[in-house]
Amino acid sequence: MAQTVELLQRAPNAGLAQAAVPSSMPSSTQAPTQALALPKDVSGAYAFDRRNGSIEVDIDRGKLSGYISRLGDTETNSNTPLTYFFDHTVVDDDHLQFETKVVHGIWYSFRGTIVRGSGQAREDEGYYVLHGTLLVHHPSDASDKSSEETVEQRSVNYKSLAQ
Repeated sequence: MAQTVELLQRAPNAGLAQAAVPSSMPSSTQAPTQALALPKDVSGAYAFDRRNGSIEVDIDRGKLSGYISRLGDTETNSNTPLTYFFDHTVVDDDHLQFETKVVHGIWYSFRGTIVRGSGQAREDEGYYVLHGTLLVHHPSDASDKSSEETVEQRSVNYKSLAQ
C-alpha cells in the first residue's frame, strides 16, 4: 500500500476548511441531501495503516457512523487499544467524509469514496477499497480540535477485511 505523507501546519483558530475538511460538515444525525451512489453492501471493516488497526464503516439509511480502532504507539499508551469514534460525518452521492473525536491528543479526518477492489467475492479481503485522503491531526492542546496543530496528510487505499 503506497502512501504519501505530507506535514501541514495549521494556524491558531483556523477553521476545518483549511485542513481539507469543510467547516460546514454536519453531524452524523443530519439526513443526506441526495440519493447515494455507493453500493449498499460497503459497510464493514477496512484495514487501517497501523498494526492490528481497522476502520469500521456503517452506512445505514444514508447516514454514516463508525470508528477507527488501533493500538497505541506512544510511551504512555503503548499497545493499549484506542477507539476513535466518528464525531462528524457526511455522505454525499458516492463520497464520504468523517472526522473522529480526539483520543490521547490525536484525531483523524477522512475524505474519499469506496471503490470496487480486487477481491472476487464480498467475503474476500479487498472486495472494496476505502480510497481518499486521511489527515492525522496533532493539536498542540491535546484535547482541543480548535487549537494550533500539526497535520499529516496521507493518500490512502484501505482494503475491506475478509468477512
